[in-house]
Amino acid sequence: MTQLLSTPKVRAAGEGDRFQMLTHTMVVKIDPDDTQNQWLMYEVSDSLGNGAPLHTHPWEETFYLLSGELEVTIGRREVVAAAGTSIYFPADVAHSFRVSSPEAKLLIILPSFSNAFYREVGSSGVQLPADLEEFFAICDRHEVRIL
Repeated sequence: MTQLLSTPKVRAAGEGDRFQMLTHTMVVKIDPDDTQNQWLMYEVSDSLGNGAPLHTHPWEETFYLLSGELEVTIGRREVVAAAGTSIYFPADVAHSFRVSSPEAKLLIILPSFSNAFYREVGSSGVQLPADLEEFFAICDRHEVRIL
């Protein structure tokens, strides 16, 4: 059996590399370097009305909602997710989410190669709608399709 975590990691509340990606506050709770470049985990916080439009990408992801409420679309299915809900999105399946409570906090678990997209959007400082063209260019580089 392969051990993914080469060294045990504990990151307490408030710990982890923090960055902004559009309206999302992203905190790295498990870094790809911690898992021999297999996967990573973000803690994501956002506020009412924010989220992500319907889109696809070539990586799977799992959400676990810690607090608040999200309206989620997966393919043609619509779900209202409350704290304690887990959602698995297979690669290339259209999905969206929107915060429907004053605030929401969730964990997102992703394959490590997806980190490049989130980091590029975050480091670019793009703001929507003003920087839409630049955002779409980043999406194209990472095979993210806004539908």
